[in-house]
Amino acid sequence: DGDILRQIDWKASSRLRKLIAREYQDERDQQVLLLLDGGFRMRSQDDRLSHFDAALNALLLLAHVVIRQGDAVGLMSFANEERLLPPAKGHATLARLMNAVFDLEAGTQTPDFLAAATSLGQHLRKRSLVVIITSLRDEDGSDLREACQLLSRQHVVLVANLREQVLDRLDQAEPVDSDAALTVAATHLYLQARERTLKTLQHEGVLVLDT
Repeated sequence: DGDILRQIDWKASSRLRKLIAREYQDERDQQVLLLLDGGFRMRSQDDRLSHFDAALNALLLLAHVVIRQGDAVGLMSFANEERLLPPAKGHATLARLMNAVFDLEAGTQTPDFLAAATSLGQHLRKRSLVVIITSLRDEDGSDLREACQLLSRQHVVLVANLREQVLDRLDQAEPVDSDAALTVAATHLYLQARERTLKTLQHEGVLVLDT
């Protein structure tokens, strides 16, 4: 009595010949794995911070939120150096994360998303939210898509892309001569290619944050 009609499980009610209502509750005991790109593109600098430094700040803040919710958080870095911290709960986890990343730096390597996804799949068995923190380039489409497809077989995948502010400024600039017009046109094409990659990922069920 008092339950709304959309909570009624009609198939179960038919089998048991009495009304059965579903009761929902928030799922607990979740896992978040932060997959951090340490390749050359993360060395890009906007204002005072490199993309890698900004990513580390965001990573630690997100880990803090996950831990406060009572869920588990872990880390894997790739490209420059692979470090793995399996997901764990508790406030001590944040200290372990800070110890794991305090001396990390972005290197000069090109990130191999598929290799990182394959390596992560060998370590991460429980269904998790995998957050890929990177700075996309226009040529990243196929490799990143394959990595997301591989991870999505078992996990929920979120690609967090760090935009370069200089590209946004160039994209909005008014060309004053032919050289500036070529620069603006090239920026348009570059950003359009990256936007196509993001939209393709979304179409395939990957969550995307472009910020």
